[in-house]
Amino acid sequence: MHCQFKRCFTFLLSVLVLVACSEKAPTPTLVEVVVDTVRVHPFKPNSSFVGRLKAQDDVNIQAQVSGYLQSRYFTEGEMVEKGDLLYVIDPAQYEARLASARATLAKANAVKEVADRNYNRGSELAPKGAISISELDTLLAKKLEADADLQAARAGLKSAEVDLSYTTIHAPITGRIGSSEFSSGDLISPESGALTSLVSIDPIMAKFQISEAVYLISEHRRQLRIKEAGGAELNDGKLPNLTVRLEMADREIYPLAGELDYISNRIDEATGTIEARAVFSNPEGLLRPGQYVNVTLELPTFIDTLMLPQAAVQADQQGSFVLVIGPDNKVLRRNVVLEDRVNDLVVVKQGVNEGDQLVVKGLQKIRPGQQVAVRSVGVQAETAAVGG
Repeated sequence: MHCQFKRCFTFLLSVLVLVACSEKAPTPTLVEVVVDTVRVHPFKPNSSFVGRLKAQDDVNIQAQVSGYLQSRYFTEGEMVEKGDLLYVIDPAQYEARLASARATLAKANAVKEVADRNYNRGSELAPKGAISISELDTLLAKKLEADADLQAARAGLKSAEVDLSYTTIHAPITGRIGSSEFSSGDLISPESGALTSLVSIDPIMAKFQISEAVYLISEHRRQLRIKEAGGAELNDGKLPNLTVRLEMADREIYPLAGELDYISNRIDEATGTIEARAVFSNPEGLLRPGQYVNVTLELPTFIDTLMLPQAAVQADQQGSFVLVIGPDNKVLRRNVVLEDRVNDLVVVKQGVNEGDQLVVKGLQKIRPGQQVAVRSVGVQAETAAVGG
């Protein structure tokens, strides 16, 4: 009896196992990922460099004559216009010299008139034998000496006038003036050095070093534009057509764009860079000479550029890569070459094509070769069966 029960139990167990094995195994649940598309976007390529602002004109104001500083007519640090009076040196001694020079000139004029009359009379008398040739020569010598003295007196008067004019010092340019190194009552001379300095503010220049590669790229693009426009002469000497912008120390972008006005004629062999200069309008005086800034060069127009979402980018020892949704919704790895980042996008130079679907969410749950369920950014899960 016991053995019969045991045989029945074994038979039933076998039947259950066979039934269970005959049922189809359930389909495993696919990992859902969110994807975004590789697209072409308008983009202005740019490169940034550290630069320093420099005044277009930087003038040291110096005395041209010696004397006591009588007055100063400016406030240190203010804007002055070209021709504004800055300093006055005591003019008394130079006014006296001018008066003396005028008297010397008057005397020289009188002596010349007498010498001219004497020589003219001698020229009439000599042919008649009234005076000798030797006496005529003496009269001629006095006339010539009087002429020379008159020229010297005129030169002395001019020198005295110039010296007197140097006692008033005017601004040679429009700009912002610095501190005064001397005060009223100080004895100054040409050897005293700079009394103050004056720098132009508007416009202002930014000097910086660009890499050889950036210069060659911008020049190549300029040549292409000229060629496309039908220009016969490509090496026209004009500078690359780039827009120049400044970023201040507080990360603010200066509102007025500048233009490239100079690129050096040689590349520094030690650094592989080339000196460049841009000019900016500075009507409000916000920019100051000596100020450090970030200089950005960018093309003036947008160009169509392939970009992918930054969220899709991963990196390992091989470099940057993305996970692409391939046929049958299988995950594929693609190594990529990236360039500039633009907000939440990044310029891609190599590795993907326009329209490729890249995984942007769920990256940690999948691996290359795995089949996944796909949902686009901002779109509900696809209703079609995945891989079914």
